[in-house]
Amino acid sequence: MRETYTRALDRHNQHPEIDLIKTSQWIETAPVGDQTKDTFLNGAAHLTTQLSPEAMLAELQTVETEMGRTREVRWSARTLDLDLLLYDQVVLETAGLLIPHPAFWYRRFVLDPLTEIGPEVIHPIKKMTIKKLQQRLLKRPFVFSLAGLPAEETATIIQELKQHYPDVLFSHWEAPGEASETTPKSIEPTLIAWFGSIKSEIKFDALPEIPRIDVSEYRNNTGQIVHILQSALDF
Repeated sequence: MRETYTRALDRHNQHPEIDLIKTSQWIETAPVGDQTKDTFLNGAAHLTTQLSPEAMLAELQTVETEMGRTREVRWSARTLDLDLLLYDQVVLETAGLLIPHPAFWYRRFVLDPLTEIGPEVIHPIKKMTIKKLQQRLLKRPFVFSLAGLPAEETATIIQELKQHYPDVLFSHWEAPGEASETTPKSIEPTLIAWFGSIKSEIKFDALPEIPRIDVSEYRNNTGQIVHILQSALDF
């Protein structure tokens, strides 16, 4: 697998409008999701380019295809997966491309290698360095707060999540005392998961910018929330 990444980076470096500046070490990580048991290999690379973000993404996908990548099942094992995480300080949202990548700021398997090559790079939306984003996830206790749901439904989800992560402290954002008597209100949540209920007392945009994540599409999928926690807690 390391040889595949090396070949891919060499391929990019041969492009007349792309230069490879630095790469991180490769880190073996546990798979996120239920589609595979295979170990993943993660790393980060710093490239400079004269290509537009859209053209750069197309180039990444071209190299993936050349290396045998197929796109069939989400989270499944794949020969190569190249993501465009950042493009300088550009913030871009189109039908096929989001910059910065919307999930990397709370994923250890991305932040650890990215911190190695660009610790002082600032996330253009979160306004925090990559190193500080990573360090947030290393603090203990890890506090996961649920927002946008009635207290009873929140408590049910928390009980399910505790079976997977008993050391995580859980709370109900709107009424923390109802969901967990063990989570002091003074502890800032590491992540706030907003479920987007029609009965929500709070809207997503009203939550703090740094810890909030929109998980409304996973309201009835606790397994997906487990995967999100896994990617934030370990690698």
